[in-house]
Amino acid sequence: MTVFSDKASDAAKEYSWNTLQDRLRDSIVSTNSSVAVSFDTTSSIVTNATGFVVDAEKGIILSNRHVMSAGPSFHKATFFNNQEVFLQPFYYDPEHDFAFFRYNPAELKGVTPRAIRLAPEKARSGLEIRVIGNNSREKMSVHQGELSQLDRNVPEYRDSHYESYNDMNTFYYQASTSSKEGSSGSPVVDIAGDAVAINSGGNFYSSSSFFLPLQRVKYALEYVRQGKIPPRGTLQAVFSHQPHVKAERLGLTAELAASEGIDTECSTGVLTVKKIVPKGPADGVLKVGDIVVSVNGTVVPGFPELFEILDAAVDQNVSLRVFRSHEFTTVTTTVQDIYQVTPTRALRLGNSILHELSFQEAAARGSTAVTGIKIHNSSGGMFLNADLGRRRVITEINYQPMPNMDALIQLLQTVHYGDSLVVKVRDFKEPRDEAVIVVHFPQVAKPDVLFTRSLKTGFWSIEPLKLPWAYLPLSDAEAELGVNKDDSENNTAYTAVDSLATRIQQCAVWIEAYPICPANGYNSADARGTGLVIDPQRGLILCSSRLAKNPTSNISITFGDTRVSATLAYIHPLYPFAFVKYDPAMVDYAIPALELSSTGTRLDVGDSVSIVTDTEAGLICSTAAVSERCLLSTYACKWCLEQRFFNIEQFSLSPSPAPAGSNIGLVSSNGTIQGLWMCLPTCLHCNTVYKNVGIDASLIWPSLKQLQTSENIPTALRVLDVEFNHQSLVKARALGVSDSYIQRLKKLPLAAQSILNVNRILRVRSPETPSLEVGDIVLQVNNCHVKSIDEVASFDCKEVELLIVRKGQEMTVTIPTAPLCDPNIRKLVCWAGVYLQEPFHTVLHQSVRLASNVYMFMYDAGTPAMAESYHDNMFIVEMGEHAISTLDDVVQVARLLKDPKQAEFNAEVAANKEFKSGTIPGRDVKIRAVLINGDEIVKSIRTNDHYYPAWQLTRGPRIDDSWVYKEI
Repeated sequence: MTVFSDKASDAAKEYSWNTLQDRLRDSIVSTNSSVAVSFDTTSSIVTNATGFVVDAEKGIILSNRHVMSAGPSFHKATFFNNQEVFLQPFYYDPEHDFAFFRYNPAELKGVTPRAIRLAPEKARSGLEIRVIGNNSREKMSVHQGELSQLDRNVPEYRDSHYESYNDMNTFYYQASTSSKEGSSGSPVVDIAGDAVAINSGGNFYSSSSFFLPLQRVKYALEYVRQGKIPPRGTLQAVFSHQPHVKAERLGLTAELAASEGIDTECSTGVLTVKKIVPKGPADGVLKVGDIVVSVNGTVVPGFPELFEILDAAVDQNVSLRVFRSHEFTTVTTTVQDIYQVTPTRALRLGNSILHELSFQEAAARGSTAVTGIKIHNSSGGMFLNADLGRRRVITEINYQPMPNMDALIQLLQTVHYGDSLVVKVRDFKEPRDEAVIVVHFPQVAKPDVLFTRSLKTGFWSIEPLKLPWAYLPLSDAEAELGVNKDDSENNTAYTAVDSLATRIQQCAVWIEAYPICPANGYNSADARGTGLVIDPQRGLILCSSRLAKNPTSNISITFGDTRVSATLAYIHPLYPFAFVKYDPAMVDYAIPALELSSTGTRLDVGDSVSIVTDTEAGLICSTAAVSERCLLSTYACKWCLEQRFFNIEQFSLSPSPAPAGSNIGLVSSNGTIQGLWMCLPTCLHCNTVYKNVGIDASLIWPSLKQLQTSENIPTALRVLDVEFNHQSLVKARALGVSDSYIQRLKKLPLAAQSILNVNRILRVRSPETPSLEVGDIVLQVNNCHVKSIDEVASFDCKEVELLIVRKGQEMTVTIPTAPLCDPNIRKLVCWAGVYLQEPFHTVLHQSVRLASNVYMFMYDAGTPAMAESYHDNMFIVEMGEHAISTLDDVVQVARLLKDPKQAEFNAEVAANKEFKSGTIPGRDVKIRAVLINGDEIVKSIRTNDHYYPAWQLTRGPRIDDSWVYKEI
């Protein structure tokens, strides 16, 4: 490549930098891009960047590939006068970092953009340039600089997940302009206003900016103007530009180079082979380290010359002259169409995203063949339990090769409900890193669909994948598996065992919970650990609420060599435990009976116990002693609003038997289970470690009794909405408790000498409603002395009579109780990517007021809500001029706001129909909401009924009922 020039530009005589912005401002746009589905090198995200008009008549905007993304996405452009137009993601280059959007020029009003001319020939070292764009979301920011390097190899971008896009096989320009995020896609212009390059990236630790040359961009634009896809060829090899000095060290002297027509004085270097993708056209033909001299007799000193030839020779043989092992040799291979190794389909299967591996990732991430199915986001869905990283590719399923999407879909048509999939995967960065995993389809999931990209518009059609067994109701699934619920032959009578610890071990089962979506302030992260079969006849399993913190979880239980589906029967709203229910007829496994202590007894300080805990090494039996009893209170996080635990008396053990991360342990004494050692759910935002606590079995017994006698979940508890704390007798006397009352306390057992005072008001009540105050000391409840926190933690009546001490005065007050928000939600709505549910009690404790019963706590990445920078943690009170107070209101309004053109749009995209507009079905909706601090906000949101249709999860009142997914 020639980079030296002695000719100075005369443009400065005709143009001025002072007028540049006025000349270009109507042609440069800020872009807002929402990636709806993780695909190839991009995860779901919303980005703001820049683009510029290169054909005003046809409405073509040039930007970066990493701005558009390769997968399903939707975009809009904002012109200088703040007018917005929607864009078609018409074309992205399979290799280089450029893409073309299209808009309908007829939709523009009040602005007349002019095409910015692409002038790659004007790039030269020392050229003064300006980068004009949406730097840091500041419109029309201008950065000045001078082009320095014109023959730089591509910058290598890496993030912590190895998901960032990397260009290849092209030069990059470099200049010091200090442009930052948001400048991607900005034109790099000279004083005449011509684009000599496009801004693509930069160095975070310096002021260096990297620009993509425009030779191949200009070539592609001519085809895009005609509505065609530009021919692009590949050898599935990665080349690198090396200076002549290094080439000479490899044996290619100036004399030898000159003999092949290479001018070492007018060019800066040669092309060498850096990587070869296995099983590609270059495999077995080229070798790493080869110096490419010429192709079809034409000298190729740089990337533009090489790929000008390859793009014109798709599906044709080419002859390459290379320098290898100190001699020249000629090799021949066939140029492959690069679109054959560029995926255009994605499959959402069991909430996971799968697609064919692309040449871009195979070459940029490692030298691996372009074959197999990439698991794009194993952080969710059916591949969640495999503990896979983000670089895994499926090579086999059920011992059958999986080279492409067609093979995968064909195999799925043969899968029956309950079948396990034996999946062989490899790391496409480290091909020798292979693993065999077993995955299962979730009981409930979003519909399995196939996304297919239209070559006419760049939009993706969505086709339901009709599997023969897809997510049958549990009763139908059992019939398909041949389960006979009346068959009692497998329910072998249990032979008595000598040790209670042995019985506990045989009752322990492995629980896996995979949420369908976020709920109750918790995200979709999985949870795994041990539970205890507490009633084998009813199929009830007791576990820590850490395993059941998300009520939408798909639950699977492992009994020895048997794996069955289960439902999350009940999450206790106050205490850290939950119950899971399975069908006993589906388990061919003998389970002993355990006796859970009901009432009247508890473990006191000094009691010796035996305990069974789960660790990474398995279940371990040990002995310990109760060392302390105190009130439990967990931290309240303002970011995630996850469940807090308070007004619970916990005990500690010495030595502590459970390592951090243990899920559940069973404490036993005197032949019955009197306590449980549990691991609490913790806040991920606060980076807190898992906390292990002991609670009395008597706290669990009432819930277990209700589940054993009713098919419905237990009724909601009622509370005083305050948090209590223990006070010593000395402080109690100072706060006004009478000496006579304290003397009566001294006559009681030490454990009953309890003085409780109000430490915090959890929910503010109206001034007209009698309530407790901070500092109040509660002495009696309904004329009975308060002996423990359990007596004031919850009630089954609408009001209670309390004897309290307030401001030194003893008085009797009647306080209404309030229902405790039930974490066992039965409905959840997702609209425009926003998750809505009834508020849970942690929200009410931190909210100034309850504005409505519709609480927004989270939204997905890449959704319309994220595109509009929405708050989470707020109450929705109005949608599109419709008042909102319940989730049923949301469902009704969502139906009214649904764009009726969605089905027609999807059919046109599937038919590869061409149309001008970039608008995706949806509506602009005004939202009125109240934040938890009481502030009221009004914002708008543009729904997207194509990629983000509204849907709801519902569940019946019975503990056996499963979640049902339904689009609204």
